[in-house]
Amino acid sequence: MNLKLLLPALLLGASADAATLTLNLEGLQEAKGHVYISVAADADAFDGKGRPTAVQRVEVTGPKLTVTFPDLAPGTYAVSLFHDANGNGKLDTNFIGIPKEGYGFSNNVGERGKPKFSEAKFTLAAEGTTLDIVVF
Repeated sequence: MNLKLLLPALLLGASADAATLTLNLEGLQEAKGHVYISVAADADAFDGKGRPTAVQRVEVTGPKLTVTFPDLAPGTYAVSLFHDANGNGKLDTNFIGIPKEGYGFSNNVGERGKPKFSEAKFTLAAEGTTLDIVVF
């Protein structure tokens, strides 16, 4: 491998301002499938109109799950997630749009519908932040 190309990549990946977001999820109904998690830095990304800052797909092995997002810049974010229990890659809903699979948001808002970014936002501190999220 060319060291001239590797060194800048390593330096860019090791940001001094990186913080870790830890999510403790609880209330997962089935120990199968995956949880899709999106971390958004603004309302457009939170509403699916822009690119999220980070995403993860994590296998569900029980009713609780801990997920970490390392190397995020400290700042304001909102988290949204859903539990794809049947493995079809999407949040299944009934005929009027009510989710049939688990979902959740930061600040545990949105039990009766998707919240606004302003309701779900939180501050990721430089030393890291841990959130407890209930999956509805």
